[in-house]
Order: sequence, then structure tokens, then C-alpha cells
Amino acid sequence: MKPTADRPLESRARIEVTNAMTVDVEGFVESNRQSFDIPLRYIDSLTEDNEVKTNVAALLELLDEMRIRATFFFLGRIGRDLPGLVRQVADLGHEIGSHSYDHLRVFEMERKDFREAASRSKQELEDAAGVPVLGFRAPDSSIRRSSQWAVDELLEAGFAYDSSLYPIGANDVYDVLGAPHHIHRHPNGLVEFPVSFLGRRLPFGGGGYFRLYPLAVTAGLIRRQNNRREPCMVYIHPYEVGPVIPKIVELSLYRRFRHYHGCKNGARRMRRLLAQFRFAPAIGVLRSGGWLPADAGG
Repeated sequence: MKPTADRPLESRARIEVTNAMTVDVEGFVESNRQSFDIPLRYIDSLTEDNEVKTNVAALLELLDEMRIRATFFFLGRIGRDLPGLVRQVADLGHEIGSHSYDHLRVFEMERKDFREAASRSKQELEDAAGVPVLGFRAPDSSIRRSSQWAVDELLEAGFAYDSSLYPIGANDVYDVLGAPHHIHRHPNGLVEFPVSFLGRRLPFGGGGYFRLYPLAVTAGLIRRQNNRREPCMVYIHPYEVGPVIPKIVELSLYRRFRHYHGCKNGARRMRRLLAQFRFAPAIGVLRSGGWLPADAGG
């Protein structure tokens, strides 16, 4: 069928939008120590580092299989403890971003402590990777209304973009209802690439939402956003797709469901999702959209 005045070719063609694929690199225990009480017998840095290395290796294999490059938001302490891992990820062509230094919620930190953590993590990761680190994601996406000063600290530290804001109403972590759901600039010029949302209350595309929603729902929501020519922000944790995840037997049934459900089949589900859409590192999406200069990050 030929295009007509009332049926232009563009409106009927498949719209190819490149989405951001990102990874929050942390161990399961350090990821959840501020969410629930974890008995001391589960806290061991060597065990956690082995978990991170094993799961990141599995994720790298999956991404290589799918020919996809991603953004890995590393904790700065991983840059200190596992610099070879950070360098390996960078050498494979993935973007290196910062996930702060330790996995501590921003709104529970003093401003000066956050300033030091952001700057220190950037330096540790750049030293390990040998490339500039321009992107930041707060642990638990914990930049709230009460901690918006963090945006100025990130710009001062040399970051070009943030991917922390959850534009959702108050709960135990998120509290930025009314913030834009699309890529935008903060008043100071820092670019924000928020987590994907449907409407004002339904986040999707990563973490627990990826594990808990039926895959068809997640794919449908990504397709819906792409049909509006908007890229989605997809994110995952290594333990949600890798083979190693600590089993904390003391957890309540609710916590077990919330934190473990879907992890067993995470790699299979992620492979199916990645096959349906186009993905690139966050910085690549921002460059192609004109939000950052083409040479940002080298």
C-alpha cells in the first residue's frame, strides 16, 4: 500500500527508538541493609565481592550474546576493591557510571558526606576504568525533595547527568511527585534521565518492577513509550540475572517475595526483553537526543 495524504508512511512505519540499558552494580546484602535488618552472619565482604564478580560475568556474557552495550553504575567501593572488574567492563565497551561510594541513601546523609562520596566514587571509578565517569545514580534512587541539593553537588563534582529521580509520591524512599517523567534539565543544567513511568504512579522497566510484572506488560509499556518517540530507562541488578543470590532465611514471607521473586528466571526474561527493542548505554541515548555533546565521555 502506498502512502497517502491521510496515511503518511512515517505514521505507519515501525518507530525505532533506542532505550537505555543500565545496571546498578552492588551485592545483595549491601543493597538491602537499609531496607531490612540483616543478621551479621550474612555480612562478609569477600563473599559479597565473589557474588558481584560471578553475577557481573554472567550479565556481561548475556549482553555480549545480545550485542548490547550498557551503562554499569558501580559503587565506588567496588572500584576500590575490584578495580579489575571495572576495567574489564569498560574495556568491553560499556559505559561506567557512579552509584555513589557505599550503598547509602542520599536523604539520610549530610550534604558534606554526600559531596565526598560522590567525588570519591568518581575518582575511584575513573582510576580503575581509565575513562571519564559522567553519569550518576543514587543508591535506591534516593534523591528526594529534601535532598535536592545533591543535584548541585553532582554538577560540582563533574557529572553531566543523573538517573536517580523517581517521580512518584511519598513512600519509604521516593518523594518527588510532580517531577518530569521524561529526560529534562535541572535548573543548574544537569541532565536528568528518570526511571520510566506510566502516568504518575506506575513505574516499570527495572528492578523489582521487572521481576514482578508479567514480561508482556513490561514489553507493552516500553513499546507504548517508544511509540511516543521517548526512550525508556531499563535497569537491573546483577543478582537479578546472575546465578548467585544469598538466601536470608530470617526474612518475612513479604520480604522473600519482594526481593527474590523472579530472580531464578531473570536471565531468561531479560534475554527475551532485550531481543524486542533497541538498547544502548544511557550516555549514548543522551548524545543521540542532543542532551549531551557528541564527544561527551570521550
